[in-house]
Amino acid sequence: MIEFYDVENEEQNKVIVKLGLTIRKIREESTAFSQDKLALEVDLSENQIRRIEKGQTNPTIKTLLKIAKVLKVDIKDLFR
Repeated sequence: MIEFYDVENEEQNKVIVKLGLTIRKIREESTAFSQDKLALEVDLSENQIRRIEKGQTNPTIKTLLKIAKVLKVDIKDLFR
């Protein structure tokens, strides 16, 4: 049996994890938002915010725009 190493998928996962860590860092360092408060402001569940911050889900651009607006940063700052 031949196993294929999915480089593209691994790179995508790295970006999603890094994105989540960056969102968490901005939320914790720059604002007074808990995960629960952020979830309320962007109209998501706290569990969804937790999954985004852990890199377990791939948020939509619409969700990222909402998060950036609430955290008062430009969306590009979420990818630094």
